[in-house]
Amino acid sequence: MQARLKKSLYVGLAALTFASVAGTANVNAAEKANTKNDTAKVSKAKKATPKKKVAKNNKKKAAQPKKTAAKKETPKKVAPKKEKTYPTFEYNDLEYDAAKSNVVATGTAGLYNKPSSRKGARLVASKAKMSQLANSKSVGNVFYVDAMAKNSNGTLYARVTSMSKQYHGWIYAGRTDFSDDLSQITGGVSYYETMTPAALPAQTDGYYLKGALWTTPWRTQKDSAKVGLESASGYRNTDTFRIDNAATVRSGGLYYHVVDNNMPSLTGWVYSGNLNGSMTSDLGYTIRYVDQATGNTVDTKTVPLTALGQMNNGDNVQFTNDSANKYMPAGYKLANLGNVDNVKAGGNGLVYISKLASNTSQIKLNVLGDGITGSTQLTGNDVQSIPNLNTNQTSSLSGNQGLNVDMNSVENQLFNTGAPLSQFNGKTVTDDNGKTYYYYSYTYNSSMTRQANANSKYGNVLNVYYNRTKVATTNPNSQQNTNAGNQNYLAQ
Repeated sequence: MQARLKKSLYVGLAALTFASVAGTANVNAAEKANTKNDTAKVSKAKKATPKKKVAKNNKKKAAQPKKTAAKKETPKKVAPKKEKTYPTFEYNDLEYDAAKSNVVATGTAGLYNKPSSRKGARLVASKAKMSQLANSKSVGNVFYVDAMAKNSNGTLYARVTSMSKQYHGWIYAGRTDFSDDLSQITGGVSYYETMTPAALPAQTDGYYLKGALWTTPWRTQKDSAKVGLESASGYRNTDTFRIDNAATVRSGGLYYHVVDNNMPSLTGWVYSGNLNGSMTSDLGYTIRYVDQATGNTVDTKTVPLTALGQMNNGDNVQFTNDSANKYMPAGYKLANLGNVDNVKAGGNGLVYISKLASNTSQIKLNVLGDGITGSTQLTGNDVQSIPNLNTNQTSSLSGNQGLNVDMNSVENQLFNTGAPLSQFNGKTVTDDNGKTYYYYSYTYNSSMTRQANANSKYGNVLNVYYNRTKVATTNPNSQQNTNAGNQNYLAQ
């Protein structure tokens, strides 16, 4: 029994021990499970923040402004860019007397291609350049005015051109109307008299020209031009002139106004240095005519440079056969030219000549008719051209010495319709706009010529007459001296 009790006790104790161990194991397992769950919960939860840090964080949160929903901004309207406005203009062409249309620069304004307040105005000459022109003494830097522009603000502009034609454009001209009186102009230019009266020389008559003759002193007016001496009917190279006026110009040059003593209608201005009281060898051109057969000097003539086509000393004008024939001694003809200078002051020309046969006549051309009292000699100054002729063409001028000239033969060869000397066209005359509006026609007058030479012998000079009539035209027939030969048939 004790044994069974002891055995039961052992069995109960073992069971109890097993139960206790099992319970402990279960408890430990449960604790482990709880611990694991608590740890997971703690890891998911936020860590506790210290009080101070919480307070600080709360303070930061309180300081932050409350977020509000962003408003949509409407884009600002941009006003369209204003374009620059320009004044309107009124333009007027001006017509002053040519002597009263001149101005000089003041240097206070620049020159533009159009009034400077107009759109697109471009500078032609700066204010500095215009200041230089204002101080210049050159006659080419004087300007003339031919138009005025007025803008809607009342400002005036003048259209100006320099006498040299180098500068042209519009310049500020103040606010005072100058359309009727240019002396009222102000601004970038001022009124200017281009000629200043000067004293006459002690000698006022008996002068020869050795240079160009001008309508007004060179570049003193917009229409200053050379007087065409070569086309002045009645002008002779040996004419003398008298002085009736004198003036100086911007450059200081002295000019004289002269009148031809032979034909008072021929007048003009000449630079004082191109006028001489006597034709001396140092001022004119000396021609020496030498007989080719004997070597003797037949004649010597000193002539004005203008007589040989030299209008301005320094031009390259050659001495030609025509030049030699102009002053050919009577009874001689041109053989050939020797040593000759170009036409210049102090120049010399050697001309070899030979005697005409004593039974050969020469002719002198004369003009009658429109505007001519009596008759006057017809020269190359009056017509487009006088032809050269050879000895075959002038054979009718030679015959048996002492016999009367056969005028029928002469007319048939030289003067009847279609013959080389039947008719001439004069040089054309143009108006102020450069348009041709008339010329003179010279037609052979048979009855007058025959009457004048009724008793002429071979070897005498024959006077031949032409009627002059005015022809209105814009396109006259051209005549050119292209024939071979010479003008030895003409008497001087």
